[in-house]
Amino acid sequence: RRTDQIEYEAIMDRNEAVFYEQYEAHMMAQEEERAAAASAATTSVAAANAGTPEFTFSELGLEDPATFNNFMNQYPPADG
Repeated sequence: RRTDQIEYEAIMDRNEAVFYEQYEAHMMAQEEERAAAASAATTSVAAANAGTPEFTFSELGLEDPATFNNFMNQYPPADG
């Protein structure tokens, strides 16, 4: 019976050690994911706040931005 108790305790100790190894690896992976997500969010916010347009007027075929009639404008300029 004493041998069984010693063997049981050894198995339980090993199971506990494996559990904590796996738990630590899991927590580290989650922290890395959080850090990567935070970094990506910071990068995308910085890019959004950079003030660089996605297209220039010339890329859209509008050499003179003043001639572009904004469809949101309630009072569009009169033609001619």
